[in-house]
Amino acid sequence: MWEYRNGNYMVTITDDGTKVRPSGSLVPEWPESIDVKVTNRCDAECAFCHEESSPDGESFDRHEAYRLFCGMPRGVELAIGGGNPLEVRSELGWFFDHMPGHILNVTVSAWHLHTWPKALRPTAIGISYVPMLHESIVEFADVHPHSVVHLIAGVHTVADLARCRKDFERILVLGYKEVGRGVTYFDNVVRHSLVEWRQRIGEFLGERLLVFDNLAVQQLDVSRFFTPEHWSEMYMGDDGEFTMYLDLVKREYAESSRSAERHSIDDLTVPQMFARIRRGLA
Repeated sequence: MWEYRNGNYMVTITDDGTKVRPSGSLVPEWPESIDVKVTNRCDAECAFCHEESSPDGESFDRHEAYRLFCGMPRGVELAIGGGNPLEVRSELGWFFDHMPGHILNVTVSAWHLHTWPKALRPTAIGISYVPMLHESIVEFADVHPHSVVHLIAGVHTVADLARCRKDFERILVLGYKEVGRGVTYFDNVVRHSLVEWRQRIGEFLGERLLVFDNLAVQQLDVSRFFTPEHWSEMYMGDDGEFTMYLDLVKREYAESSRSAERHSIDDLTVPQMFARIRRGLA
């Protein structure tokens, strides 16, 4: 369990990952979760990649990462991705060694699971789902029970979700991002898939652990299945309210990874960047 003070309130994260914060006028000093891009290098070249990653993409500086996060309260989550973070495994290993006891999660494509280094031990492993590699993902998740399978509504189908529900305890549904290569990938097939997701997502609620990012919440209108009171207890806030995005490759920060408005990190601290994001939301 993690518990830490964040500005004028306390945050508690239980052993099963449930986050508890009080109600009222909350003024966080740190984002509770930071989406961190560490590399734009990736050889998967997915046609829908919103980061437009490529085999010759650039990567982050581990010393700057340490500068930014060394004072971070234990309990703040870093959701580390790319690109393919395993392309910079030695840098990640160094960074992890200097941030012991923190919530450091890493997301990789199923295409790269076979290269997972045993020495890298994040708090959780996000796996971007590839249908043809389903059995390999099952085998990996059996060995790494803290794995979370990621599905993108519109890219993956409702049938993919149904199949994953049979074999995986934890699933994260991501919204479709019309950013980067996601702009040209979007077509009638994706559009019809999103319609089916919206129509049928209610069939899967209440089974095992199914969670959504904010974009999926909007696109699938997830809140309609709950009373306002229940939804207010579960919904963890808008993008930029308790979260932010850091691109350590381009040295930029933003409200989220799909934000068109980006700002230079310069020599700012994370709390300073986060305060600027929150002022923009006011």
